[in-house]
Amino acid sequence: MKRKALLLLGSPRERGTSMLLGNALLDGLASRGWETETLALTGLLEAQGGRARLLGEFTGAGLTILSAPVYVDSPPAPVMRAFEFLAGEPGERPGPDGRRFAAVFNCGFPEAMHNDVCLDVCRLFARDAGLHWSGGLGVGGGGAVGGTLDARGRLTAGLRTALDMAAKALAQDMDIPGEARELAAKPIVSKWLYLLMAECGWFRLAAKHGKLLKLGNRPFRNR
Repeated sequence: MKRKALLLLGSPRERGTSMLLGNALLDGLASRGWETETLALTGLLEAQGGRARLLGEFTGAGLTILSAPVYVDSPPAPVMRAFEFLAGEPGERPGPDGRRFAAVFNCGFPEAMHNDVCLDVCRLFARDAGLHWSGGLGVGGGGAVGGTLDARGRLTAGLRTALDMAAKALAQDMDIPGEARELAAKPIVSKWLYLLMAECGWFRLAAKHGKLLKLGNRPFRNR
C-alpha cells in the first residue's frame, strides 16, 4: 500500500511561492512512490464540511507538510486556526502514533532567519498533536522565486537541491537533514539586489494605480 503525504497550503495565493515549494516536496515524494494530496487552509474551516475533510485527510496521512508564508513574524491566521483545531484540547491530544509533520516557510525579507519563529510554532504544534517533528526549511527572499523553480536556473539551484534532499529524507522516514536546511537558507540573490528589485516593484505598482507622485503623502498626519 502506498504511503500518503498531505500538503497543507497556508497561503491564500494559489500559485505563489508557498505552493511552488510545497509542490516541489510533493513531487519528490511522488517520484519515490508516495501518494499525495493538497488542501488549501484559507477558508477551509469556515466551509461546510471543511473541518471533517481536514481532520480526515490529516489523520489518514503518514506525513503532513505545511507550506506557508511568514506574515510579519508568525504563520497566517488560517494556519493557526488549523493548528488549534487539529491539536485539540489538552485532554484530547493523541499519543504518538508514527505520523510525522514537516514544514517549509518563506518570507519576503532577504534573511531566512525570519522564518525561525514560525518553524518553532510548527515544532510545538507537532508536539501537542502527537506527531513526530521531522524538521523544516526556511527560505528568505521568497519574492525572488516567482514563476517556477526551474525557470530561475542557477539562482534556485541550491534551493532545488535542498528541497530534493528534504523529500528524499522524508520519503525514507527520516528527518530533514541540516545540510538541506542550510542550503534552503542561503540567499537566492544578494541582499542589495533583492532590495533594489523590491523597491522597483513598489514603484511599478504605484505607477500602475496612478499613485507614483503620492508615495510621500501622509493623510492622517494632523489627525
